[in-house]
Amino acid sequence: MTAAIAITNQDRWASITQWCIVTGLLVLIGGSSASGQVAPASVRIANETAWVGQRVPFFIELRANGSFDGTASFDLPQLPGSLIIKIGAPVVSSEEIDDTSWFVQSHEFALFTQQTGELQIPEFAVRFAHRTGFVGPVNEQTAQVPAFAINIQRPPGTQDIGFLITTEELKLSEVWEPRPGPAKVGDIFKRTITQQASELSGMALAPASTKAPEGVRVYTSNAETEDRIQRGDFIGNRSETVTYLLKESGLIHLPAVTYVWWNPKTESLESQALPSVEFEVAAAPVKKFEDDEKAAYTQLSVWLMLLVAAALLTMATISLRWRSILTLTRRFWSQLNPPDRVAARSLLKACRRQNVEAAQRSWLLWRSTQPAGLQLTEELNSAVTEMHSQLFSNRKQKNWVGDRLYTAFRNQSFAEQARSGKYLKKLLPKLNP
Repeated sequence: MTAAIAITNQDRWASITQWCIVTGLLVLIGGSSASGQVAPASVRIANETAWVGQRVPFFIELRANGSFDGTASFDLPQLPGSLIIKIGAPVVSSEEIDDTSWFVQSHEFALFTQQTGELQIPEFAVRFAHRTGFVGPVNEQTAQVPAFAINIQRPPGTQDIGFLITTEELKLSEVWEPRPGPAKVGDIFKRTITQQASELSGMALAPASTKAPEGVRVYTSNAETEDRIQRGDFIGNRSETVTYLLKESGLIHLPAVTYVWWNPKTESLESQALPSVEFEVAAAPVKKFEDDEKAAYTQLSVWLMLLVAAALLTMATISLRWRSILTLTRRFWSQLNPPDRVAARSLLKACRRQNVEAAQRSWLLWRSTQPAGLQLTEELNSAVTEMHSQLFSNRKQKNWVGDRLYTAFRNQSFAEQARSGKYLKKLLPKLNP
């Protein structure tokens, strides 16, 4: 009986344990499933149907379980005949999902396209960073923005129109420099055309026409675009300059330039034209051109001759001045460094370096600068004799020491200076400073 009860209790505990394990796994799976249902990136489309050339807004929402950090980076896809731009700064909010609070960062974009039919926007990557909570560490995250599609319709009656924009209002203006009028071959005229449209980016506006008749060469510049939000309205500007070079004489007629757009409010085509322009182009005066060319050549020759003459005169003046400067410099240097001082410095230098051969050469040079009746001190005579003995006798010292000659020569110099009233202490520095 007791054994049966023990077996029954054991089975009961085993059943309870299995139930706890299964319940825990279901909770974990349910929690993971709930967490997995919160996509880090999603797309929200205002309208899934739009006209050709119309602004199609869409929003990419990023979600994180903590505050966002830094700026998100999007790998926007490149689509033929289409343009995707980012609008403004992101908006941050929060939302509750399965009793969990999530931070949401919403980014607005605008799509403009000239394609028709169903336009497929493939998925693309986004990189952003967020914290765990408010003050936790920063986590880098990469997510995929899901693909989506937009149905683009062509307005009726516009099949023969190439580039078409969709806006409720388009403003045109132009500025000529110089103003069109009588001209001659080779003249240049610049035409700056400015467009302004609501709910359109300046990059999505039509480029200026480059059509021109024979006899005119056309050059275009890079367009300047600007987008701004004015009183809640998105406004785009485009400005570009077209340059016309008149190559032939006669009457040249530039036709009117017509801009066409689709008004989604009235669902009708609207247009505005820049007026046509005529140029009465006169032939270039060939004779006058040749005369001007000859005169210009003659004037250039005269100027070249004058420049060469001025250059030669300047070089001669500089040469004379340079020679004078060199002469004065040499004379001044000679006065500061007479031969006896140079020889004395060389002798003292040789003594400091214990170089007996150099000391002998400097001694002979110094003696040649002195008067014949110069009386040497006994100390100097003895030091010179010792130097000669080192050089010319068989009883040489192993290493000649120039200290004795150095001191004796300094004393001789000081004695001579005292007699003449001159002091050359700077000339004869100490042996061991």
